[in-house]
Amino acid sequence: MRALFVIVMLSIHAIAMAQSSNKCKLETEKIISLFTQKEFQKITNHVAPIYRAYYSVITLEKDWAELIGTYGAYKSHRIFNLNANAAGYFSSSAEITFSYLPFVLSLSFDSSWQVLSIAFSQSHKIHVAPKYVNVELFNENNFKIKHDLYELNASLCLPLSEGKTPLVILIGESGPTDKDGSYDINMPYKDLAWGLSSRGIATFRMDKRAVSHGIQMMYQRNNYESFTCREDYLDDLYKAIDTLVQIPSIDTNSIYIIGHGQGGMLIPLICKEKPLIKGGVFLGVNHKRVQEMMIDQYHYLTKVTPAKKAEFDLQINRAQYSMSKKLNPLTEHKYMPFEVQATYWVWLNNYPHVKLAKKMDRPLLILQGERDYQVSNENFELWKKSLKNKKNVGFKSYPMLNHLFEEGTGESTYSEYFTKNNIPEYVINDIYNWLLQSQLLPSK
Repeated sequence: MRALFVIVMLSIHAIAMAQSSNKCKLETEKIISLFTQKEFQKITNHVAPIYRAYYSVITLEKDWAELIGTYGAYKSHRIFNLNANAAGYFSSSAEITFSYLPFVLSLSFDSSWQVLSIAFSQSHKIHVAPKYVNVELFNENNFKIKHDLYELNASLCLPLSEGKTPLVILIGESGPTDKDGSYDINMPYKDLAWGLSSRGIATFRMDKRAVSHGIQMMYQRNNYESFTCREDYLDDLYKAIDTLVQIPSIDTNSIYIIGHGQGGMLIPLICKEKPLIKGGVFLGVNHKRVQEMMIDQYHYLTKVTPAKKAEFDLQINRAQYSMSKKLNPLTEHKYMPFEVQATYWVWLNNYPHVKLAKKMDRPLLILQGERDYQVSNENFELWKKSLKNKKNVGFKSYPMLNHLFEEGTGESTYSEYFTKNNIPEYVINDIYNWLLQSQLLPSK
């Protein structure tokens, strides 16, 4: 019943959002135009009466004068976010380009399109959707997937087009990864989702349990309850898939998965257990065992940051110990990598991801950032060697990309993930074009 409720609510929300997104855009354009024309009294007139004391003519004039005085004349703008919530409120974000630096104007409206808030933010301090995203072409529906004791934040982007649409499901990497793959203001999964949905593909992404249920998981860990990739992600993912296939606008004959890191490692198993998945894309996926990859990673980090050698050596020793064939599911956590229970490593030790990938008969695209230190290029070369005779598999690597598939130069380090960036458009294009060529998408 809950799944049906979610589907009905999504359908109602999609219709309402489709009707209101254009209105939200028009109202946002109106406010921006009034700022550029310095019609501050008219802006105040659009503000809900209860908030007008906060957005007086004097306040608005002062704020705009400071922006112009510091960052130069207004040049242009683009709206990169349009949103509505269940309570009937609307919000938008626009990147405004001044002569020297861009700023973001965020607005919110009530159901009567009165302005509730006006806020300017420095563009380099928040996530800004890349220019290849067109938010007028899709709706993002935020909701929760409930499975057992867990409620997980999820987002489904539905293109504003008639008929059924293909669906891509994004699977995150290891650890407490949220639905956007967030590293501070960088949100690579959101870039992927919005980029593909701008091209007419529905996209789904969700949090892993550890994002908001850490206390419950810690209780289970302390009681030595089983924890494997199934509890970590697969069980919740399968619940979500069972819900998604019931949405009328989803083309169930064109569903595929993009998996990042360990999420991609699970694609061969998912395809085996969920035959409706038509193909998959690996983003920086290990060919080696997870622990072997971890050891390679810590050797690299020791070279880059030798002051942390003792810390890295400890994790190397734990990774080596966790590969033992005699590993006991009740082995104390303190001997395991990141102190994750032994059942997790036992499961991974017995998971034949390469063998399953060799048996896959569905289209598979393997992408690799050549500056990825977490999943080294050696893994990419091993994939090419293992799958070289399979006509259903494509390969491509990118010289400038790191593990997040964001550009940089020189040796990649963890700190690079927190420098403002977006996934480049050519990655979106390569995935989209490969799907077309693999006949997973209807040709236009």
